[in-house]
Amino acid sequence: MSGFRPAALIAARMGSSRFPGKTLADIAGRPMLSRLVERLRASPHVERVVLATTVLPEDDALEAWCAAEAVSCYRGSANDVLGRLAGAADRFACDPVIEVLGDNPLVHSALVDGCVRIYDRGGVDYVATVTTEYPKAEASLMRFPVGVRVQVIARAALIKCAELALTAQFREHATSYIAAHPEIFRTAFLEAAGEFADCHRPDLTFAVNHRENLDLIRGLFARCFSNNANFSVGDAIRAFDGAPDLRRLMGEPARV
Repeated sequence: MSGFRPAALIAARMGSSRFPGKTLADIAGRPMLSRLVERLRASPHVERVVLATTVLPEDDALEAWCAAEAVSCYRGSANDVLGRLAGAADRFACDPVIEVLGDNPLVHSALVDGCVRIYDRGGVDYVATVTTEYPKAEASLMRFPVGVRVQVIARAALIKCAELALTAQFREHATSYIAAHPEIFRTAFLEAAGEFADCHRPDLTFAVNHRENLDLIRGLFARCFSNNANFSVGDAIRAFDGAPDLRRLMGEPARV
């Protein structure tokens, strides 16, 4: 569609009941968000990066960070994350939306590329890296760790989702309505197979939900970053398996 272009949309805020301020926490000398953006920008499919944050005063720091990092900023509701994402996609004419969570710093460009390839084949509204967070996905699919999720969403599908998803749960967990209703949205998944076979570890969780999770990510960057700034999830898994002291920092493993 004329005038529309793909964009990576990052949902993030400074407030967190479990770990406030994590979004700008240091990883290898730079804020966590900066590390994520670096890895996203390594994909040729990411033409623009947009941060979708809240109108709360505590997120003024994120707007300032965006100005320093040449990242577009959209500010919306603190609780209505779905409305915030839809508003950002509308403001910046994004189609499709490549959505990533700000506490998933191990997402890297190859995952974006893999999801976009599936989306570009046509016939789908939504593509995601499949994890245990998708109970309606085929059980036979090889699943990634939790915390490396990439979602590619057609603009029209995001708008429809925002119109249909009315409960607080679906508004807060922005794309959960799409995952819960495959009869409405044509969905496909990138699985941990083929070039991503070394990522088939559904027992692992790499999302930064608690302070110890950040220490885990810092440990993985310390072991992998000097070799490749855009190191893969497979590289991170190998580093994790080779460092038993990191396991206690992962927290609860993903439910398989």
